This record gives sequence, structure tokens and C-alpha cells, in this order.
Amino acid sequence: MTFEERLDKLNASQRRAVDTLDGPVMVIAGPGTGKTELLGMRAANILQKTDILPENILCLTFTDAGSIAMQKRLRDIIGRDAARVSIFTFHSFGTEIMGRYRQYFYNGADFTPADDLERHRILTEILDELKEGDPLKSRMNGQYTSISDILGAISDLKRAGLTDSEFQILLDASQGTIDIANKLLKEVFAGRVAKGTIGQFDEALEQIKVIDEATPMSDIGTFRDVLVRSMQYASVQSAEHPKLTPPITEWKKQWLTADYDKSQVLKVAKDMPKLRSLCYVYGKYLETMQKRELLDYDDMIMQVVHAIEVNSDLRYDLQEKYQYIMVDEFQDTNLAQMRILHNLTDNEVNEGNPNILVVGDDDQAIYGFQGADVGNILSFRDTYASAKFITLTENYRSVQPVLDGAREVIIQGDERLERRIPELDKSLVAKSSQTPENLEIVQHTTSHLERDWVAKSVRKLLDSGVKPSEIAIIARKHADLVSMLSYLTDSDIPISYDRRDNILDDEVVQVIELLARIVHNLGIINLDLANSLMPELLAHPAMGIKPETLWEISLASYKNNDFWLVTLGERPDTKDLYNWIIAAAKETLHLPLERMLDVLIGNTTVTEEYTSPIKTYFFGTPDENTNLAAYTKQLENLSTLRRHLREHTKDASTARIGDLLEFIDENRETKTEITSYRHIGTDEASVQLMSAHGSKGLEFDHVFILNATDTMWGEKARSRSGGIAFPPHLRLQKNTGSYDERLRLFYVAMTRARRGLHVSYATENDDAKETLMASFLLGNPIKLSAIEDSGSLVTQQEAAEHKWYAPIVNVPKITMRDYLAPMMNSYKLSATHVNNFIDVPSGGPQHFLLNSLLRFPSAPSASASYGTVVHNTLQKVHDHLASTGSLLPEEDVVNLFETQLARLAFTDQERKMYTQKGCEALQAFMRAKGDSFNPAQKAEINFSNQGVLVGEAKLTGKLDVVEFDKTAKTAIVTDYKTGKSLTDWGKGSDFDKVKSHKYRQQLLFYKLLVEQSRDWHDYHMTQGVLQFVEPDKAGAINDLTINDIDSEELERFKNLISGIWKLINNQIFPDTSGYEQNIKGIIAFEDDILTGKYL
Repeated sequence: MTFEERLDKLNASQRRAVDTLDGPVMVIAGPGTGKTELLGMRAANILQKTDILPENILCLTFTDAGSIAMQKRLRDIIGRDAARVSIFTFHSFGTEIMGRYRQYFYNGADFTPADDLERHRILTEILDELKEGDPLKSRMNGQYTSISDILGAISDLKRAGLTDSEFQILLDASQGTIDIANKLLKEVFAGRVAKGTIGQFDEALEQIKVIDEATPMSDIGTFRDVLVRSMQYASVQSAEHPKLTPPITEWKKQWLTADYDKSQVLKVAKDMPKLRSLCYVYGKYLETMQKRELLDYDDMIMQVVHAIEVNSDLRYDLQEKYQYIMVDEFQDTNLAQMRILHNLTDNEVNEGNPNILVVGDDDQAIYGFQGADVGNILSFRDTYASAKFITLTENYRSVQPVLDGAREVIIQGDERLERRIPELDKSLVAKSSQTPENLEIVQHTTSHLERDWVAKSVRKLLDSGVKPSEIAIIARKHADLVSMLSYLTDSDIPISYDRRDNILDDEVVQVIELLARIVHNLGIINLDLANSLMPELLAHPAMGIKPETLWEISLASYKNNDFWLVTLGERPDTKDLYNWIIAAAKETLHLPLERMLDVLIGNTTVTEEYTSPIKTYFFGTPDENTNLAAYTKQLENLSTLRRHLREHTKDASTARIGDLLEFIDENRETKTEITSYRHIGTDEASVQLMSAHGSKGLEFDHVFILNATDTMWGEKARSRSGGIAFPPHLRLQKNTGSYDERLRLFYVAMTRARRGLHVSYATENDDAKETLMASFLLGNPIKLSAIEDSGSLVTQQEAAEHKWYAPIVNVPKITMRDYLAPMMNSYKLSATHVNNFIDVPSGGPQHFLLNSLLRFPSAPSASASYGTVVHNTLQKVHDHLASTGSLLPEEDVVNLFETQLARLAFTDQERKMYTQKGCEALQAFMRAKGDSFNPAQKAEINFSNQGVLVGEAKLTGKLDVVEFDKTAKTAIVTDYKTGKSLTDWGKGSDFDKVKSHKYRQQLLFYKLLVEQSRDWHDYHMTQGVLQFVEPDKAGAINDLTINDIDSEELERFKNLISGIWKLINNQIFPDTSGYEQNIKGIIAFEDDILTGKYL
């Protein structure tokens, strides 16, 4: 379909939004109203009608899925140029800014991530220093009860981009209004709410309106304005209400609370002492994190906000680059994201009318923050008085009865735009040609029967020809989905869902923990404890010991009054295991933690005769007989363990196996789960189980909504209790828990359905307690029916069995294709992956599958760690130069290297060797090459979001150094290498020839990255340089360059990339053991890929 044909298919409102290119535009887009098409067509229209380049259009989405959907739609419309449009999530946009403008974020420190335990410890230290009686210093059983709330509040503040000093200023600015309003409202509500209260309320409103309150930050309104707006709304509602007083009573309930003397005060006034304490704690927390060179996930967005606001050069550069901005899911943006948008658009040349279009729907605000749903949209109206407002009401997804039923639910919410903007009508009109099917609200007598009915109804749909992927089962809580599993598997229904595991409960992690406890306790001569754990270890099937052998060991140990380990050593069939355990116990005293983990898992060994069987037992090479679901679960859990352990272990040089055990014990003691997430099943051939939050943006022919009770979705559902409440004008806290939020969540779930909507609930839950249908469904146009139950003993027994098996039901059988399919949606090919795939001597595609795609976790080798430190050191040299304009002195370069190396996991011998080697190499390198460093060079450019395509292959990578010549439009790429230098291409030993071939292809890959990228596609890479850091035997610092690249060589490599991409996407991983295990075998394998032998 051509662009013009797609344009003609737009409805009038969509067309208006697409054609309104200049100035601020807000689109209110209900579910299924074609906002993705609108955004894609508007980007295409900008390119058609202006001289703007694709990279000058910035599209910001809220989720990765939204970003991928926009990229796909835009590619359908404008083809390959879509890859050059700047499409980001807010988080990836922040990462892009930090990567591209590194000079604004360099401070000379070497920060590392802080894990949950470290953050918990820091807050405990801070709370210890607070005075007794502080509102945040509450304890139970010796533990501070407020730590979780404080961490959540700090996260909210950081996500808003607020420092402690800014938070303090905002509190101070609102304090005067709070004090005056509190006094006025205390008098208004001194007695019961009566008709006379209304006049007093309105008088107080008029006095509050004229309070002079400062506005310290332009992106944040005042407490006075929010309070006034709420009172005005209550006053209007009161005038329209037949009984007059209920809206005032409701306002009182929302805004006021009883003080110690039972008088009514503003909730925020009562919260102020706690907020002041939080401000102090937050400042101390930031100070401690800075001092210990730690950061957390939320620091990134805060750093970006402040860098843009403080550095005018950065702000102007971004404003010049992004001349058209579009924002999806605007209702969910938080304060920090709003500040970023303000800074991107606040330029004098715009004259208050920047080219920004935002798309949102307050009724679908399920990820947003308190007040963000309506507040952001109203704020947009206030900021841009000339903004055009467009409402999309034509729905192309659902049949009209679905829309009518959903509207009846959502109009019961209070915080809605339609209540604030009288002229706004968001009633949706179905444009779908489908016929409605089975729209029903079904009442059951028990939860067991409800789940049984859902499973049988799904089975009927499948038997009638409905595709599994067109059926979704949606719940508010994950527990309801887990409860459905055994019912669905009993009906032989293929399922797909996202599963969460606490890895400390996983079998492979527990076996590693058990083995670690044994060797650690043997190492510290705690023999009794080690002996007590031996029977459990030896009985595990991974150890491969027969039951009769176990009995013999047990009886002999008992008879001889010996340790089990001694008995192992006396038996010929277990002697090798005994020697291995003893050797491993000795290694625990000096072998770094990560290396010791490799020994326990079986990646490496400490004796020639025996290797730990754990890797072979749990992670042998997968084949058609492998239980791939269990395989991938345990692989993900093991990877998660190692990832969290690395984050927790700040000084890997001193960490030993005992630190692993301490880490596990501390997580259990503080009830901190280490959670892994994985997708089960295949989306294409399975019924989809998902939370209502996870269903956002999706659509299905048939939707089942579970447990539609008042205690789950309605007014009686549990709201989040406790926590730290921020002043309402700050819009920091998430919407979780409010009745309005649950209405929106249910509305989102309902509007996923195209033609069949099945809502169910039970009048008795699993605890035999009576439950009621969610009150917002009363009077709904969707028909209510009841299914009675005989209450037989058999039925009760079935329910008990399902409840027992639900948590342990076997996950669906999956193939490697099923497992890798979701991964391939976001997969990008790197130079390392290309070289791993074709590296026949190292295992080729089979090795690539296990280590690059499945990512089997292992410790980096000592040489790899050394190389990483050298790269990081040189990167910091470039960053310092770009930031300060001066080159780091040689002594400082060496100190940087030594500091980083000291933190990594080396044996004492390795540390001594690599410290001497690296210091000598860097001294020689800086003396020889220091003059070649210049501030114009860009270090560590990340191409992951540059939209690089070769054929259908999506490419990514990081370049060590690129020197751009803006006049000649040329680029020189330099890649640093440690190890023995090469002086010519394709010469030397077989090993050197393989290395040379891979190095050359790496530079070819970098040429493609630069010349096909969004931001540098108009540059020509004239030279690629392999810069060896270590001197050769003669003391010379060598480099190997590639200059004018032969077009045939480049074309062959592009075709090779396309061939590898097709094999990976088709999940074909050829066995290359039959090729020569040298450069000839690699070339032969590449030739076979190019000729399509394996496709």
C-alpha cells in the first residue's frame, strides 16, 4: 500500500493529526483508535512535506514493545529510512544521551551498581544515626520497618529528577500554603458536613486562591493550584448533586484526616514531619552513594535531567537535532520525563510553539504516577495555550457491545478528563465489521468451578477453530494465573505466560549452594557441619551415585564412626570424587569467588580425574530429548545468581566462596527475593496468560477476565498501605492501589477483546469466604448469568488437587524455536557474534548457541579481565580529555589501571603478573601514542540504537574510538587490542591467521556500523586501525590498518552477515566438526553459508 493510499484510509481526526505538522498538538486516543498508524503516518508526512532528515524526528515511547511496534509500522510505511528515525523509550533515550555526550557525565570516578542488600545496609546506617522518635525510625524485631518505604520514595524522587536540595525547596515553597489552608479547613470541617458547610467551603476556596506561593520549578505546579482545582471541582459537583453534600464529603475523605485532637487537618500537613525526615535521609543516602562510588538504576534519568538543565551547549545541541518530537502514552510520563521534554522544546526560536505531538488517554493510565493521568494533559494545555486538541473516537478493534460495556465501567471513575473538560466526549464508536460473540459476565459458586469453566470454554473455542494465539486469559494478580495452570494443562491447552522465580528456590542453585557449603566448611575446618551436609549432596541424582552405594557409605560411616567424606576416600568407586572435594576445599582459601563457582559448576576443575557433574547434569548440549523448559529456567536462574552476585561483590579481588553463602543467607534473612523472569511457551501457538498490566497494547478475538470480584478489582480490594505520601502537586507516587486505577486496569483488560469478552467471578473463594461481583459491573449492558454447582465431594476433591498442583504444575513443553523466538524480536548481531559463529576451531555455531545466545554463565578468564581493564582505562583517558581538554598524566593513567585491576578476581600470582604487564604496557603506549589523542575523538560509541541494517540483519556494537572529520565527512575507527600484536594480514601461524581473519572482519563490520547508522550515515570510513597496546619484543607499539576496502570483499562480508542472520533467525546451528579446524575450515564454512547450503 502506498503512502497516499494509507493517507486516504485515515479518518478525519487521524488525518487532522497527521497533517498538523507544526506547533504543539495533543491527541486523546482511546483504545483501538489507530494511534500507531497515526504516529507512523505523521512521521512519514513530516519527511514528505519538510526538508527534515529522519534522524531529526524524535519518537518517545513508554515501553520496549511500543518502540518495536512503532519501528515496524514506520518501516511498512517508509521502508528502510524508518531505521534512521530516532525511536526510543525514555530510558534508552537517556542511555543514548549519556553515551553520545560522555563529556557532560565524566567526573573521574569509577562508579559501580549498588544491589538491594547494599542499599539496605546504607539506609540502616543512616537510620541508626537519627534521633529516637524520628517518624522514619520505627523498628520491629530489631529491624527498621521503614526501609522498603524509604527506598521506594528515593526511587520516586530520582525518577522525578529531584535532588535532596530541590525536594527541600519544594517542601518549603508549599509549607506556607499548607499552614494557611489547614487553619481555614479546620474551621470549615469542625462539625459534620451539612448544607451550611458548602458556603464555608466556598469561602475558604476564595481565600486559598489568593495565597502567594512561589513556583521554584517551572515543570512543577504549586500545591495551592492543585488544592484549588480539587476544591473547585468538588464545589461544581456539589451544585449539580441532588443532595449537595456528598461531593464535599468525598473531598473531605480524600484530602483530610483526623489529627491527634480529632480535628480535621490536611493529610499532607500531617505527613510533613515524615517528608522533612525523608529529605534529610535522601541527602545522606546520595552523599554515601557518592562517597562509596555507587549508583542505582534510577540515577541515570536524574543525571540526564540535570545535565540537560545545567549545560546549555548540550541542551542547544539536542534542541537543534530533534526538531519534531512525538510522545506516545503521554499520560504515563513522570516528572523527570516531563522535564526532559520541556528542555527539548524550550527554545526562543519556537516562540512558545514547539513542534511536539503527544498521544495519550487518561482512561488507560495504568503505569503512571499520582495525578499524572489528568495532570500531564492539563499541564500541556496550560503550557501551550495554542495547542490543538484532537480526539480519536473511531475504534477499529472491538465490536460495539464490548465498547459499551467498557465505557459503563470507566465512566464511574472520578479522575477523568471528561469530568474536567465538559466539551470532551470520548465515547468510542466501533468501526469493526466483526460479529459479536459470547459477551458475558458469568457467576460461579466457587473459584474452582470458575477456573474449570474458563478452561472448558477455552477448549470449546479451540475445538471450534479459534487459533490459540487469539485467546487471552487476563487477571489482576499473578496468583490467579498460577491457579489456572493445572486446569488448562488438564484440558491439554497450550499456554504462554511470563513466569517469575525466586532463584534461591531453584534446584540448580540449591545444589550449588549445598556443594559450596561443604567445601567452604571443609576449608575452614568446620568438619561436623560439612559432614552433616554430605548425605543430601550425595543423594542428589546429579552426583550419579547409586542408592545401594549410598547405603553402603552410610552404614560404613556409622559402623566405623567416621565422616562420610573419609568413607568416600576409602572406596575405589568414589575416590576421585573424594580427591576433588578435598582439592576444591583447599582452593576455597585463595581462589576468587567467580573462579570457584566455575569449579563447583563444572566449567573448570581442580583435579585431572574428576569434574563437577552439575553442568553436565543440568546443562548438557540440548537435543530433542531435552526438557528445554526446565533447561532454560535453570540456565536463567544460574545467570541471574551470577549477575546479582557480581553487583553485590564490589571487590572481587577479596571475594571467596564464603561471600556467596553470606550473600544467600542475607537475602533470606531480609526476605529479599532474587527474581528471574522468563517467558514460557510460544505466542504463536498458545493461549496467552497475562496480567492486565501486561495486556496493554495487545488485542485478541476472545478475552477472559478472571476473578471479577469486589475484593480483587473493586472497592474492597486492598490498596497499598503505609508508604510515604508525597504532596499531591509533585505527582511522584505511582497510581497503584487506588479504586480509579483498578477501574482503568479493568477497562484496559476489557478493551483488548475484538469480539468475545468473558468476565467471570465466584461467590465463594478458595478460603470458603463469600465474595461479591465488582460493584462497577452492576448494571453493565453485558449480560449476567449464573452457573450453579452441586457442591459434591468429588468437586471439592478436584478443587483441592488443583490447588495443590497449581504451583508445581509442569511448565509447557517447548522447543528451542519457542524459547528463542521472543529473544529474536530484539536480537541484534554484533561483530563478536559473527566471529563466534564462524569460529570453527572453537566450536562454531554450537558454541555460539550455548555461549552467545543462551549465554551460559561463567567467570571471565584472567586474560579477558585484564583486557577489559586496559580498555576501560583508555576509555577514561579519552573521556577526561573530552571533558577537560587536557590529557591525563602518565602516572594517573597507571593509577587508574591499578585501581580497576585491584577490584577484579585474580589469583595472587595473576594479579602480580597482570599489574606489572599492564603498567609497563600503558606507560609505553602513552609515551608512543599520547600525542595522537585529541578532544575531537569520540570514545565508546554505542550503535545499539542506531538502526543499522544490512539486508534484514540488525547490527549493533561499540567502537573504542572514532575520529570524525566534519568537513571531509570521513571517519577513522580505532580498536584497542591487548595481547601479541600482528604486523600483517593473514600471515604467521594457524592461530595468527584465524585471529587476523576475525580482526579484519571486525573492522569491516565497524565500517558497516558507521556508514549505515542513523547519525553518521553520511560519513565514509576511510581507515580502520587495530591499535595494539602492548609493545612487541623490540619495544615497539604496533598497529595494523585497513584502508581502501575492496568492494568485492565488503560485498562478500555483507552477504555473509545476511547468511548468518538467516541461519540464526531460522535457528539453524550447523555442526562444524567435519571442517578443518583452522583458517581453511573457517573459509570453507563461510563459503557454504554464502551458497545457502544450510538453508
